[in-house]
Amino acid sequence: MTAPTDAYYLPLGPGRYAPTPLVQGAWREDEQHMSVVAGLITHELERHDPRPDMVLSRVAFEILGQIPLEETDVQVATVRPGRTIELLEATATIGGRVIIRARAWRLQRQDTAEVAGLELPGMPDPESCEPTDAAAEWQGRFLTTLEYRAAPGGRDGRRQVWARTPVALVGGVDVGPTAAYVTLVDLANGIATRVRPTQMMYPNVDLTIHLLRAPDPAWIGLDTSVSFGEGGIGLTSTTLNDVLGPVGRAEQSLTVRHFPS
Repeated sequence: MTAPTDAYYLPLGPGRYAPTPLVQGAWREDEQHMSVVAGLITHELERHDPRPDMVLSRVAFEILGQIPLEETDVQVATVRPGRTIELLEATATIGGRVIIRARAWRLQRQDTAEVAGLELPGMPDPESCEPTDAAAEWQGRFLTTLEYRAAPGGRDGRRQVWARTPVALVGGVDVGPTAAYVTLVDLANGIATRVRPTQMMYPNVDLTIHLLRAPDPAWIGLDTSVSFGEGGIGLTSTTLNDVLGPVGRAEQSLTVRHFPS
């Protein structure tokens, strides 16, 4: 782990990154927060054989274990090449172990303005929402680097929160808008908690993001609901917004459990 800086990661070489203390996770002091790692992986997906005529429509992350706060290597391959549809796969390896696998569909842009229509709900704009400390009940440096604004009427299990960060994802590197946006999407599981994170554990084991277009990362809007079943499984469901309106959906499967005695 590198010294504090104004970036979450420092580049070490092709696909290799050193995390700074600013990526520290919410459950353990020696882990990276999944949200910022997801942004890093998306950055590598966007850089892989870039196609200006294509856009990422879905990225699905499978979290295979705790994410150590150590040097991270991200490699991307094209699983299904195509003229109009491509499937990419990325792996994040830490300490010789694959910690995260991600698959992303990349689809060709088309002009479908004449049939465009949205059924996803919008959010009040950030300027009309109140500043809040959405991370007050959590630990970890990453969450303290963010600015939050909450829409009125939120409650346990259901909230609308805007978030943004002044911190660069990768120091000295231009990052695409989708990667910058995805960097904050995994926050959803922490903004509408049903119970306090000091009372129970409910980490997500995956993160699936569907996008209708390239998002604007100026503000990330999370319209989030959290459901817990009776058998230890939960689901965090989010309609994603940016300053232009609804942009997609995100889902997170949770393992809900008591802390070990």
